[in-house]
Amino acid sequence: MLELNDRELGRIMVITNRRAKNIIARRKEDHIRLTVPTNFNPRRIPSLLQELRPRLLRIKPPAPVVFHEEDVISSLTFEARLVRDHYLKNIRLTLKEGELRIFVPEKMDLSRDEGQQAIRDAINGALRLEARRVLPAKTAFFARQHGITYRSVKIGSSRGRWGSCSTHRDINFSLFLMLLPERLIDYVVLHELAHTVEMNHSPRFWQLLEKMCGCDTEKLRRETKKFESDAYRFLAQK
Repeated sequence: MLELNDRELGRIMVITNRRAKNIIARRKEDHIRLTVPTNFNPRRIPSLLQELRPRLLRIKPPAPVVFHEEDVISSLTFEARLVRDHYLKNIRLTLKEGELRIFVPEKMDLSRDEGQQAIRDAINGALRLEARRVLPAKTAFFARQHGITYRSVKIGSSRGRWGSCSTHRDINFSLFLMLLPERLIDYVVLHELAHTVEMNHSPRFWQLLEKMCGCDTEKLRRETKKFESDAYRFLAQK
């Protein structure tokens, strides 16, 4: 995957897909995604952008997702709800028995960008803490189960990928992974652990991953790649 910034188009991510036969351009919340075949030459990117520029400029970004007072955001370990509090001057959080309560001042205007960003920051902060608690433990459990070693697990805020693994066997997970169903979270964890053995997406990698998952991984791969939800669109937007 390549990432670059263009003065007019903004952030652009170029992703290789072994099933792609043509170049596909899509605008996401905060970037343009170019999906290219495996034989695509990265040196073509400047000329490709010039060719696609008029069309890409016409593609409007999606409307921002807004959090309303009655909304509930669900993650693997909690459901987030808003509570108005007459006595508060600043946002306060409590997380107990799977319920994240976001106490906000009575007069706080949630229709303004500042209010939306405050709610987003509060939930993402809790999401990060839970990801740090849950994902390293899952990784350690599956690593022991399959006799795999790795160096470290870190939690980031990537919006372009759920996880990654370096050549030094350092595994990185996005905090937004916590918004997926648990079976897809487990798939991503196993996927990155498999990369500590096979660094590319060769046939040997997919054979190893299917053995670790104990099932045909193609359906899980497609579901994970296409996953979208209002919660993700709200929390991952900038």
